[in-house]
Amino acid sequence: MLIPKQKPKAIITDVDSTLTERTTWYELTERLGGSSYAHADLFMKYLRGKISFQQVKKDLFKLWNTNGPVHKNKLIEIFRDIPLRGEAFSLINQLQEKGYSLCLISGSIEMFIDEIAKKFNIDHYYGNSIFHFDENGYWTDLDYTRNEEHLKIKQFEDFLKKTGFKDDECIAIGDGDNDLELFSRIPGIVVNPKSEHLKELAWQEVKYLPRVLQLLESIE
Repeated sequence: MLIPKQKPKAIITDVDSTLTERTTWYELTERLGGSSYAHADLFMKYLRGKISFQQVKKDLFKLWNTNGPVHKNKLIEIFRDIPLRGEAFSLINQLQEKGYSLCLISGSIEMFIDEIAKKFNIDHYYGNSIFHFDENGYWTDLDYTRNEEHLKIKQFEDFLKKTGFKDDECIAIGDGDNDLELFSRIPGIVVNPKSEHLKELAWQEVKYLPRVLQLLESIE
């Protein structure tokens, strides 16, 4: 467990299941007419090495194209409509008002993180999966980094390089295993943890997001 040595200047926050109620991938699959259960089953088979990444992509695109080819504009419409936790709006606005620099680092879809960043005027943000489109704007492919933990560290280091912040000026907020490396490097606040390992690494644990600001403001 890492403990803050000073009041932080930057907050590095996860998005899926931290600022949102659900995993964005499952929201997307359902809104495109597919089954989130089938999606989860395919992804678990991939993680267990039972099917290749190429095969899981092929099967997932069948789910996503249940109602026909998906256009980029449809995806943007869906991402703009995916709800955040009610208290997420208040937390982000208050953190910005207090002068904290915010950075979104999520294992979720880059296009979705881009929409969240636009909504709150957040300059620094990183996602994982990158979507590709054909010349007519239809979704045809995606890139995904399996080692999300390490990717988040690389993205965090890019944030530090761009802003000049140091490790001890940052605090992380997250909920799952892909935050383990980040919580091992800077103090972390875990929100409704799905990972016992992350819970053990966390500086603090919260059930509701408003508690995050109270904890930050309590640091001397």
